[in-house]
Amino acid sequence: MDKAAREAFVAKPNTAVIATVDAKGRAHAVPVWYLWKDRAFWIITARDSAKHRHILNTGRASLCIDQREGGTKSVTAEGPVAIGDTVTKEFRLALHTHYVGAEEAHRRVDTSTAHEGMVMLTLAPERWLDYGG
Repeated sequence: MDKAAREAFVAKPNTAVIATVDAKGRAHAVPVWYLWKDRAFWIITARDSAKHRHILNTGRASLCIDQREGGTKSVTAEGPVAIGDTVTKEFRLALHTHYVGAEEAHRRVDTSTAHEGMVMLTLAPERWLDYGG
């Protein structure tokens, strides 16, 4: 997959799987939503979640995005992850809008304060692996 095709693919609202490693070296992989902006993946998670704790410990993660309908293709990005203490309601709304549309996103986010218990994970890819496309 060339760079332009990869950029277009990761900009789509595909669910991804983030993989981290715990202090005992065990892999932990869970599905996440993300936004691709400023050449990085922006992901929110609950403060003190397993992925948050693992990234605090290692500073790294891997994110795999795959598409199964219309032909199999995937992109995996590996790299360092910065942790931000603040998740705004506006960012959470933008993330939900990307995946479920504006009306449903507003229904889910407008009256919620869940973002106050979240942190921002920003994965800056150092290595890319892709298949198909």
